[in-house]
Amino acid sequence: MLADGRNYPRSVIPILPAPSWRDVLGGGGAKSAFLHDTASYAQGRYALAEALRRAGVVAGGAVWLPAFHCRSMAETVLSLGAVPRFYNVTSDLCPDFAALSERVEDTPATALLLTHYFGFPNALDAAQQFCSEHKLVLIEDCAHAFYDLSGVLGTVGRYAIASPWKFLAVRDGGLLRDNTQAATSACRAQPWLANAKAWAAILQLGWQRIRSRRTLPVIDVDELRAQAAVVAAPSGVPTMGYTEFFPAQAAWCALHSSRWLTAHAPHGRIAQRRRHNYQRWLAGVQGVSGVQALFLQLPDAVVPYAFPLLVDDRLFHLLKLAGMPVLRWEDMAVTDCAVANSYRVRLLQLPCHQSLREAELAWMIHAVQALALAVERL
Repeated sequence: MLADGRNYPRSVIPILPAPSWRDVLGGGGAKSAFLHDTASYAQGRYALAEALRRAGVVAGGAVWLPAFHCRSMAETVLSLGAVPRFYNVTSDLCPDFAALSERVEDTPATALLLTHYFGFPNALDAAQQFCSEHKLVLIEDCAHAFYDLSGVLGTVGRYAIASPWKFLAVRDGGLLRDNTQAATSACRAQPWLANAKAWAAILQLGWQRIRSRRTLPVIDVDELRAQAAVVAAPSGVPTMGYTEFFPAQAAWCALHSSRWLTAHAPHGRIAQRRRHNYQRWLAGVQGVSGVQALFLQLPDAVVPYAFPLLVDDRLFHLLKLAGMPVLRWEDMAVTDCAVANSYRVRLLQLPCHQSLREAELAWMIHAVQALALAVERL
């Protein structure tokens, strides 16, 4: 870990969707392979663990993971006693199949995880062909791709997993799609008290969101630059042991509220709002020196999870000090992949979810514009 959230102010805008009465106004309207024929789990990582078991991954076996990854991917493989192997990715986060071809024969493995980063399809045809040629089970990681207006993502790999809580105002949820058989799961319902607390939390958060129409803070560039000079970006040490995967939770399915809201959410409106907000981000950062959108086009079928932006590492520090809701995948396994090593500190994930108000989106875009200029002058 390179940064600790305790060193920064709280985000002034929700980084994930906030509960709203609009979230219960009927379902339908957007394509997703995960709205039917799926098994429910408490989180996507536990759905992935089951997919790996079904793929034949056993203790001592190996699984190919992308070098640019979140910690939970690696921990899930390790929880089975298996070994995570990491393949390099290109600048657009596609697998470097040429480099992997040179390693795959000498490094036996059972499965390959293909991540559709930020909702964008990731070399799916090439991955399917590669796995077929090398006798690997293809598992689609759709944690960032719950929606796909083409209806393809999640249907090509032998297994696919998704995380609806990253797209909907729900407390948890992971989904497993098994493209070889009808949906089955041995998971148990969570205790009634946990379900009751979840409903209460959703109502409370929804009410807080209604009341939170306060004026957003002024971006004082000089003050933030002064803070940045005093409060150095924290540097952490590697965290050993499990911090993301908890075996005791693997036996639970998602909360009742999460399953109900996932089934009844207005998926069409959600997809439309996310696409609109992504386009606003694209227009807002165009021509801003020192920043670059990872994906310059939004294909018609893509419903984005977040807006990925390549920046100078110092901009992350300033944005966090300003109270911006921003994430980056900095806590990952060490590899020789130059792209992963660069993106772990330079690739920011900025919210484009459906709960954002126009004023909030405008404030975030202004913050990036103003602070990117400040970085140039540091």
